[in-house]
Amino acid sequence: METFLKNWGTMRIIRLAVGLYAFYEVIKTPDFLLGSMAFILIAMAIFNVGCGAQGCGIPAPRKNHTSTEDDEVTYEEVK
Repeated sequence: METFLKNWGTMRIIRLAVGLYAFYEVIKTPDFLLGSMAFILIAMAIFNVGCGAQGCGIPAPRKNHTSTEDDEVTYEEVK
């Protein structure tokens, strides 16, 4: 249940909004094709699945990286 409530990005909110609007239109005028699209969009938003336009949900890099001596860059002059 916790995964459904976390990581609500812009695309996930847009999918939910468009899906809910399409579902509202299906209630007004029954249309099977629009109803199936509404179901797909709402399911994609709730379960956070789907990649569109290279917008896959890639995890953000961790910020607990500490610098060590290995991170120090050494330069060598080439003649």
